Amino acid sequence: MRLALIGPSAPLRGGIAQYHDRLAAALARRGHDVRRISYRRLYPSLFFPGRTQYEPGGTDDERAGTGDATGVVPPATPLLDSIGPRSWARVAAAAAGCDAAVFEWWHPFFAPAFVAITSLVHRRGVPMIAFCHNLEPHEPVPAGRVVARLALGRADAFVVQSSSEAAVLRARYPGRPVACIAHPAERPLCPHESAAGEPVRAACAAALGIPPAPRRVLFFGYVRAYKGLPTLLEAVAHLPADVQLVVAGEIYHHDAAWYRAEAERLGIADRVVLLDRFLASAEVGCCLRAADVVALPYWSASQSGVAPLAMACGRAVVASAVGGLPDLIRSGETGFLVPPRDPAALADAIARALADAPRLGAAAAAEAARTLTWDTTAAAVEELAATVSAARGSW
Repeated sequence: MRLALIGPSAPLRGGIAQYHDRLAAALARRGHDVRRISYRRLYPSLFFPGRTQYEPGGTDDERAGTGDATGVVPPATPLLDSIGPRSWARVAAAAAGCDAAVFEWWHPFFAPAFVAITSLVHRRGVPMIAFCHNLEPHEPVPAGRVVARLALGRADAFVVQSSSEAAVLRARYPGRPVACIAHPAERPLCPHESAAGEPVRAACAAALGIPPAPRRVLFFGYVRAYKGLPTLLEAVAHLPADVQLVVAGEIYHHDAAWYRAEAERLGIADRVVLLDRFLASAEVGCCLRAADVVALPYWSASQSGVAPLAMACGRAVVASAVGGLPDLIRSGETGFLVPPRDPAALADAIARALADAPRLGAAAAAEAARTLTWDTTAAAVEELAATVSAARGSW
């Protein structure tokens, strides 16, 4: 099939851009003609809270971690301007002749572009699949939920990554196909992997400037309000003094000074390490291997790309039982699930995970290798695209 994949790609940074590149490569490996259409402007600088929208250093393939895609799928064409209507017509023209278009959705900011492009590709006989990383924004946006519902109503089919969001879409848009695909897992590369055992953990920590610690918990990813880092800080205060917390990710909610002050208030300042920056792809594997357990203390969630990464690296995950996280983590087998906003329960689960980290981590890695593959994801998208393409005759 010919598929237009519309979404951010390298050198744009972040999990969705990396997802786009890996999905494109997986679809190409299954024999599909993939037309990759990326953004030439993702967010206007006024609306972007971070320091840069681009991956630090390296080639585009290295930035996105998609070196294996070279020669399998062509580079993405940066056509789309999120606030440029003329570019929306160019995107639709680039998708002409495809069996289906796939638009990666995660925020109502992109609703005008999505609605316009969907209308234009429909005129060309191309069905539109909304690949929903998040149905609705995590943080409040004026009229955001209403705008998202109206915009997504133009799609012919949907991909989501949690059973809870699949249920929402099936109720909201009866009769339209919905594919629920768990976020794939991929073991990130690590420059210290040639060694084995404790030296890898120690070498990775040293490379990132993390002080030695007998036991280490990792919070990984952008620090945003819904991710519940304050709850994790309170939980760490309940844990023994040999447990270190590493927070690795650019801070969007409050700032580093706020979290340092909170750690000081809780009496754990000497046990909390803040890496307040976006980690380059080469550092991600190092960061995960320096940890013993990964914590996702989210207050709310749709799904998580961090949990599959941790599982692929053989790390147990302790997470809040919200959104799609229960779809990924088998409590007591690959990690633990706890109620959100409950520091005592979170501390208890982290303690149990640290005590049984090797067994839980091995089970997590086996689960990720068995069920969370890119080929499985590409096959599901392929099946959905074939369904909507076959239905074009009924339009």
